[in-house]
This record gives sequence, C-alpha cells and structure tokens, in this order.
Amino acid sequence: MQPPPVNSLAIRLSTLLWTGLVLCFLAALPVLLGGTWLLPVALLLLGALLALPLSWLWRRVRRSPSHRSWVRTWLRGSVGLWFLLCGLAAAPLYFLAISTEIRPAIVPTVTLTNGPRTVVLQGMQHVGAERFFQAVVYDLEKALAEGYVLAYEGVANSDAEADAWFRNVLTHGKDLGESYRELGRACGLSYQIDYFGPVVADAKAHPERHVTMDVNTRAMKAEYDRLMQSDPVFGAAMRSHNAEQVREDKDDGSDFMTRLIEWQKAGNSRQQALAGTLCRGLMTFVMRRSSQGGEMDLVVLDFRNRNLATQLLSDQRPKIYVTYGAAHVPGVMDLMKRESGWRVESIKWMRTIAAPEHLEGRL
Repeated sequence: MQPPPVNSLAIRLSTLLWTGLVLCFLAALPVLLGGTWLLPVALLLLGALLALPLSWLWRRVRRSPSHRSWVRTWLRGSVGLWFLLCGLAAAPLYFLAISTEIRPAIVPTVTLTNGPRTVVLQGMQHVGAERFFQAVVYDLEKALAEGYVLAYEGVANSDAEADAWFRNVLTHGKDLGESYRELGRACGLSYQIDYFGPVVADAKAHPERHVTMDVNTRAMKAEYDRLMQSDPVFGAAMRSHNAEQVREDKDDGSDFMTRLIEWQKAGNSRQQALAGTLCRGLMTFVMRRSSQGGEMDLVVLDFRNRNLATQLLSDQRPKIYVTYGAAHVPGVMDLMKRESGWRVESIKWMRTIAAPEHLEGRL
C-alpha cells in the first residue's frame, strides 16, 4: 500500500510543534537535573503511560489509514509528552524568577510634613537583598547628619503572662531573629539586623537620637482580649485559628517554606541555588500583595498603627525618621494625613528582593 500524500501544511505545523517541545525540554533540563535526575525519569515514565490511551485515540480518530505502526505512534507520543511535561514542571520556577525581576517587591519611603515638623516613614522588610539594607543604613546615617531622631519598631516585653502570650500567639514559640536569618540564607538574602551595626554604634554613643515607638506585650494582649469580648467575628476567627494551630502541632506539620528551607540546607550547591530562586519568587509574590493577615491584623497592624501615629503626632521634635514594617506605612500615613496641616511631601520606592551578586575577577 502506498503511503498517503504528503500534506505540506501538516509538516510545517508538526515541525513547529516539535521545535517548541524540544525548546521546552532543553530549557527545563537544567532545572530538573539541578533538583534530582529522578525527576526527568519519572516524567518520562508518566509520558509513556499517558501516551498509551492517547495513541490509541489518535489512531481511532484519524480517518485516513496510518502508514505508521502503533508502536511508532506510541513512541512519538511518549517523547512529545515527556518534553511537554518537563517544560510544565520547570515553568513555575522560571515564572517566579522572571516575575521577581520584572515585578519586584518594593517598599515605600514616605515623607510627611506640617511645616514646622517632618516625619519620614521608611518601610522595612526583615529579610531582603543586601543592597536594600545598605541603602537604608545610608539613608539613616544621612538622616542623623541632618538632625533627625531615629524611631524604631519593636514590641517591648512587659510581664511574664503577656510575654508568654505573645510568644505563643504571634511567634509560636520561635526565635524570630534566628528564623529570619535561616530564611535569608535559604533565599540568598540577608537579615536586616546584620546590617545595622553603624546605627547601633551611634545609638550607644548618642542615645538621645534614638527611640523605640511601639507597644508592649501587655498592651497587645489587652487589645486582643478586648476584641475577643467585643468582636464576634474576631473571636470566631481566633478560636478557629487556635484550633488549627493545635492540630498542626499534634501532627508535627510544617508549612511549604519550612520544608523548602530544610531541603535547601540538605541539598548540594545546584539544589541550593534552585531553592533560593524559588524562595525569592515566593517572597516577592507575598510581599507584592497587600496585607492579608486576617483578623489578627486588628492587633498586629491597626492597633500598633494607631499607637505609632499618636506618638508621632504628639512628639514635638522637629525631625523624626521612622523605620517600620512596610505593611504599617499606609495605615500610619492615612492616620497622620487626617490631622490638620499634615500632608505627604514625597514618596519614593525601594526594591527589597533581588538575586545575590556573584562577581569574580582576576588580578
């Protein structure tokens, strides 16, 4: 039997399709092999399995008799699906890497004034790129030279009961400083405290130029208790959250980021680089979103925002430079703008997450 006539359009479309599949496969290989060689093998087996019914269906649907054997059709389908599956498996990592560059996480620096007084709100992020923290420290040193008082975030301890509540409810008993450092190492980023040495040295030499503007654990617990009694929605949300936390503790469950950090710590250099790219992408995605912490934001954000705005408005020092979590800046800015005479003088934006630089030269 003679083979059917050649269809030039079908050949062109097939060529384009296979070219696209090959390119997907080649782009995916560095990612997949960087993770583990077992992943491409598993995807090959999955492609071969999926190709079985698809090959049978293809031959049934085609009206013209095929000059290829069923085995050949199955092999072509298996390879094509393998290439496609490899591309799909690597696509999320490429998407996160690209989105981190073209839509980076940014934080604001807002300057407010009422004429005689000026307040700068510097949005902060606990874990970020080295260049971000270097820029912030430079701005703080410059502010000190211009006569600003530096104000900081930091919930103060109060009594044993409130301190224990704060650890259990808000930090889940973890050392936040070490957790941030560990997250920074996994993401190829840095922890902010490690770059504030010059500012800490100035605070020791000139304590009058540095002040903490925040609440203590007792005040936060009192606000939490008040909301539990007066706000049924808040109370229901907290009871549900606490019950879920108890279940997670019993199951010794861990979130995705924790598992990623553990995998990164145990991996080789290529796996650590992939984990860092994934971690930075996920952090960028989270930081780009507006605060969506749930009902607990009423205590963690709103309550502390009101306290900070009250302190800033009542403080008579002419220049105050505030470094606070970026999620607090919009709320504090709005509260201050409501006061007569206060207006926004300027806003600038700073990028917080970027891939670490690896520069090598030869002398």
